Amino acid sequence: MTDNASIHVGSLLSGDDPIDDASQDLLQRADLADVFAVEIRRTSAKHGAVVALTGKWRSGKTSLANLTCSALDAVDDVHVVQFNPWFFSGTDQLMRFFFDELAGQLRDGRRLKDKLKDAGRTVAERLGRYSAALSPLKFVPGAGVVLDGASAVAAGTSKLLGEEQGTIHEQRAQLTELLIKLPGRIVVFIDDIDRLSQQEIRDLFRLVRLTGSFPNIVYVLCFDREVVEAALTDEAVRGSAYLEKIVKMSVEVPPLPTQALSPVIAEGLAQALDGIESGLFHASRWPDVLVQLILPMFSTIRDVKRYLASVPLAVRSLGLEVNLVDVLALEALRVRYPAAHAMLPTAADLLAPAKTMYRPSTDRAAREEAFVEEFTGLLNGHARTVVHLLFPAAERLFGGPNHGSDWIPAWERDRRVACSTVLDFYLHRRLPAGRAPAAGIDQAVACIGDESALDEVLGQVPDALLDDTLKRLVPHCRDLPEESVLSTAAALMRQLPRVRLGSTGMYSPGGEWAVLSPVSVLLRNLRGDAVDPTVRNLFHGIPSLYGKVLLLDIAAGRPGKQGLIPDESARLLRQELASQLRTAGPEDLADERMLLRTVLVAAADGPPVLEPAFDARVVARLLESGVAPVHSQTMGSVAVRTEKQLRWDSLVSVYGGEAHLAEAVALLQQCLQEGTVELNEDLAAALALYEKYATGWRPKEF
Repeated sequence: MTDNASIHVGSLLSGDDPIDDASQDLLQRADLADVFAVEIRRTSAKHGAVVALTGKWRSGKTSLANLTCSALDAVDDVHVVQFNPWFFSGTDQLMRFFFDELAGQLRDGRRLKDKLKDAGRTVAERLGRYSAALSPLKFVPGAGVVLDGASAVAAGTSKLLGEEQGTIHEQRAQLTELLIKLPGRIVVFIDDIDRLSQQEIRDLFRLVRLTGSFPNIVYVLCFDREVVEAALTDEAVRGSAYLEKIVKMSVEVPPLPTQALSPVIAEGLAQALDGIESGLFHASRWPDVLVQLILPMFSTIRDVKRYLASVPLAVRSLGLEVNLVDVLALEALRVRYPAAHAMLPTAADLLAPAKTMYRPSTDRAAREEAFVEEFTGLLNGHARTVVHLLFPAAERLFGGPNHGSDWIPAWERDRRVACSTVLDFYLHRRLPAGRAPAAGIDQAVACIGDESALDEVLGQVPDALLDDTLKRLVPHCRDLPEESVLSTAAALMRQLPRVRLGSTGMYSPGGEWAVLSPVSVLLRNLRGDAVDPTVRNLFHGIPSLYGKVLLLDIAAGRPGKQGLIPDESARLLRQELASQLRTAGPEDLADERMLLRTVLVAAADGPPVLEPAFDARVVARLLESGVAPVHSQTMGSVAVRTEKQLRWDSLVSVYGGEAHLAEAVALLQQCLQEGTVELNEDLAAALALYEKYATGWRPKEF
């Protein structure tokens, strides 16, 4: 895996045969353009000619037309004119604009061939006059002749059909005479006809029919035959018959085979991504995504060009947060199947659930069924492939395997949209509160194994992002070399003072597990005989007592469950903890978090011993650490209730009875009144709970 996309994207097609075949296919298209150009020159144009270049929309008609234009430009007896039908609006403008454009391009002496220069300018001048004479006129619907509708209303039709119509005929005859003597021919290319409205298509073909008999002018019309035939069909005539009367020669654009597009896409992506910083690139996944998902979505060069043009913006906007393979695949989906892509936000929980545990319900089953039906219908056979390669957690909806929650950390590590948090960023282009940027994760991962470097990098992480940063290191700690385990674990354990302790919800683990999870994974990388000395070394290096307690949480065994270290080793470490607890001064104990639990763990093998237990500062810390949030939830409700409770029995056991506990609290209250101990929010809550418990009150579920 790498984040250097340019190295891989252009070079992952194995072997040379596909590229050679594709190059051969593209060369064959160039050969076809040359043959087409020769036929255009050879075809008789004594009375004009109309040639059709047909093919489905985005089949490459424009590319073949451009190649043909280049081939014709290379000869000295052909002048190429390109007419854009999108520039006119309505029947009234079409005829005037066509002749003005034709005349304008013939006047351009810089483009005229020497052989055609003098004659071309003369023809251009005559075309200008002819255009001016036609300017008041418009088509008679369905007739292929012209009529001045406005003048006919104002002054009758006799004058128009007399003198002016004769003038037009005379000018047409003079123009025809000039064109007969033209030492070559004019080839007029008209593209994108199938993208015009039905009326505009009819108007354009009427114009061609009206002017198509001019000698030495060859029209090359590019269109989708099915679209144009439908537009020309009416009650009187079929569109196919209409075309047969106008078109002299027709060439169908051959479709590009899929293998011809693969090098175009691969090489185009390499160029499009050159110099752009992108996310991780899953090289092992790319061949399958390219061949099974991206390539089948494309059939034309035009679609590929649209895709390649959109890729840089997508990659820049997503930065390092999303795996490049997923970005490229989803961008292909967006370009080719926008309606299916638009379903992703509303179906995000089906495609990438935060937890893969399936809880069947009638409503959810109906929603899943509706999603599968619509997604499949929109994707034209690609739905299963999209889900299989991008959203494996949703494969079960399509009859595939079920993926458990243990896959989620790996998907998150690889920044795949199969992970809900990664998909959320892809869809909304923003990081949720508490989510660390990928750049910071990469920096921390690069320092794993180097204790001082990891210390420095983690020290620069804002407190609000530390929890997420540490959790996302877990997959990267797996299979770490044994020699790197102790240094990495030591750096991680030093982050304990910065993380919250305890849970915040019904099913949320304590905040300390942001540190303990990667450390636990690291210790499990060790051989059996290496675990015990590593844990002991780590234990001795932890400065805080509660940090030692938390290490014992993950290393020592429990009743009925073997720990990472032998029971005897755990007992010795607890004895060492008890010894340090006895010798600690009040000022040190006052800085300890979870002091009450530390005392209880140290007393697991004997009575609790805490010499300065009647120091007001220590009493305050014991009371504060004795408060625990208890969460509850009513079945069927999403609301979570949190109630603070006091570990009364634990406090009583530390002080050896309720009377001694009351004595210690009285001492604390006196110091608070004197101002030698500062009252904070946590201590106030603990004292309030103490007063309730001291009267005999207990929670209902205590």
